[in-house]
Amino acid sequence: MSHFAVVAALFVCLAVILGGQGSQAAIARVKLANPDHPGKCVLDSHTIMSPGQTGKAPNLPCASAECHSDSLVTIQTCAAVAPPKGCKQRDFVNVNRDYPACCERSYDCSKHI
Repeated sequence: MSHFAVVAALFVCLAVILGGQGSQAAIARVKLANPDHPGKCVLDSHTIMSPGQTGKAPNLPCASAECHSDSLVTIQTCAAVAPPKGCKQRDFVNVNRDYPACCERSYDCSKHI
């Protein structure tokens, strides 16, 4: 299993755990080392970060990734926010925005839910 698959699995678990606790974001810290890139954080074959560097996490629609020393990466997802009463939450408005601006969600309030 790839490092990123492990991270994705961690996010699913954290989202389930934190889902009922208000508007908290899921935060994971995982070591993503690769001997071909010593001292760096290797999120996938296209995302290699140096300590102190931040950016969007790959393969997640909207999440931040921050590289620390020893190839430790902190990944943070958007806070869980309940949709307005009578509305259904839809997709992110614009996943091309930087984190956390990409967290904005759209809602469907056209039917009584």
